[in-house]
Amino acid sequence: MTSTETSSLVLHGRRRASARLRDGAVLLKTDGVRRRIPVTAIERVDVHGAKDRQLTVVLTGDEPVAYHLRCRSASAVHEFAQAVRRALPIRDADEPRPNGAELVTEKPLERAAPNRVRLLWWGLGGGYVLVLALLLVKGLLITGATGVVPGVFWAVAPLLIAGGAEGVRAGWQVFREPWALRTRGITVEGELQGTHWHEGGKQYYYAYVDSHGVRRECKSSDGGAERAEITYDPVNPDTAMVGRRTTGWLVFGAVLILLTGSVLLAGLAFAVVGVVALAI
Repeated sequence: MTSTETSSLVLHGRRRASARLRDGAVLLKTDGVRRRIPVTAIERVDVHGAKDRQLTVVLTGDEPVAYHLRCRSASAVHEFAQAVRRALPIRDADEPRPNGAELVTEKPLERAAPNRVRLLWWGLGGGYVLVLALLLVKGLLITGATGVVPGVFWAVAPLLIAGGAEGVRAGWQVFREPWALRTRGITVEGELQGTHWHEGGKQYYYAYVDSHGVRRECKSSDGGAERAEITYDPVNPDTAMVGRRTTGWLVFGAVLILLTGSVLLAGLAFAVVGVVALAI
């Protein structure tokens, strides 16, 4: 085996097709099948097609079999073809060739489970575009019979829904940890271990021992004293804070949820206006 029989190049094609040169064989993934093609089974490698973006691997034999892989990058196809050509054995013109198809091993690829989140987003996006098109066809994208502009409402609804949902999520993150510390938190004393600057502010590092005797650490922008009270969540010990001042964070999280929640509801209402306009 020579060093030219393995290459770091990876050639990507459509529909997750790919080709690699590894350990003296071309590993080709196309049409749901993984093929291992030894270089001894390859007669030649051609580059052709539109703008030289197709790689063709021709096998040896009286009735040669060919495999194709189309790539977006012509330079990538040329480089991969050169790597395979360097790995091909040197043969005389009259040297007998084996039947390359018999040397190829095939293995069906396992189908990846569908990404339900991605399918959901594609479905929502498709539904949004469909309703927008129907509103345009009915002439409701600019004006409405009652002076309401359902098309505009529907157009801006995703922005309000996305912004409101993200705000509610952020507000819940702010509210959740202080609420857990307030309702089930345990307070112990901690010792200051050091001070560091982080993102333009001081960070104080405290070490404490929880009720089970496990030594843990807590970092916070509050503190500074050699000893300070640390409140931690026994269910999730990584959630901890210096002191017991949770009221401010609870209020801030609740206000953020209410404000952004109203934006979310407005976006949903705008979406309903657009859908109802189609039925009128």
